[in-house]
Amino acid sequence: MKALDALFHTLDTHPELPLEGRLLFLHAQAHPALAVLPGKLTCQQIWKPAATALQRDGITSTREATGEFDTVLLLPERQRDTILADFARAHEHLVDGGTLVVALHNDWGAKRMEQQLADVAGEAQTVSKNHCRVFWTRKHPAWKTDKLAAWQQNGAMRRILDGRFWSMPGLFHWDHIDEGSALLAAHLPATLRGAAADLGCGWGFLSDHLLRHCHDLDSLDMYEADARGLECARRNTGLVLCPIRPKLHWSDVTQGLGGARYDVIVMNPPFHDGRDANALIGLKFITSAAQALKPGGELWLVANRHLPYENLMSEAFESHRTVAENGSFKVLHGRNPTAVTRQAGRPRDHRRRR
Repeated sequence: MKALDALFHTLDTHPELPLEGRLLFLHAQAHPALAVLPGKLTCQQIWKPAATALQRDGITSTREATGEFDTVLLLPERQRDTILADFARAHEHLVDGGTLVVALHNDWGAKRMEQQLADVAGEAQTVSKNHCRVFWTRKHPAWKTDKLAAWQQNGAMRRILDGRFWSMPGLFHWDHIDEGSALLAAHLPATLRGAAADLGCGWGFLSDHLLRHCHDLDSLDMYEADARGLECARRNTGLVLCPIRPKLHWSDVTQGLGGARYDVIVMNPPFHDGRDANALIGLKFITSAAQALKPGGELWLVANRHLPYENLMSEAFESHRTVAENGSFKVLHGRNPTAVTRQAGRPRDHRRRR
């Protein structure tokens, strides 16, 4: 990650940036430099794959940081409201005189975000590296706290769609129902039964649909890598009056579902890694689903029409079909996972070669 490398290059080449005392790294990413930071380090990470990578390096992370720190390092996400909300959150965590250091890719609006922070703080210093900007400033009483409060509010969880659901900026299609998910929901049979799972549940639209319309389900597990989405999904499904209480899993679905077994799995798998399209993510979702389904179990998924999932579906299931298509999306259905898939490890890359 270019912004991560730019951050630690700046810390290494600018000795005026303090690293003693208590350090907080918001949206922390694994990096060799973490092991040699001299201060007492707290890493905060809400994205399960990144938290797992930190754990592999022997670094503990938390989903929600508490307390005050002498220095806050911040790797913001790309959505404007979440970046500004992170500035406000970093300000809350800083002691008076503490330093906030931000690293952001230029394509994510780094210059504009630096100007926003400088407007609130009065000034900011900056360096450019790796097509990124690293900028920093110190906390003092003259910061514009009214603007910080507005930023924090704009990035907070709130009710959407006339109060029906909870969501927040930064989540996939956070303020409306994704067209693909709506297409899948319109074609899910009300007769689905048994143990069900929603992979990559986001803020919970598909799970809400299952609970409201599929009354023969015995259980529902919801898997999501973004802890914020999982909290929204918990609130949303908690509003549904039904005998099932879903179980929520903060999980990286691409690494499998452990020993869980299901009769039904639904999903709208992601196909981007950051800004870059990556069809392999969806292929891993399909493989994880097939491995977790019982004999005779079925997978229902929606995907962009151009994504090459049919080859893997034909290998992973005894039968598969395209249920519906429109100009942008397709609904695929697979039934009865093959024995080979249930015993397999990771999938081959079934994308078309060029």
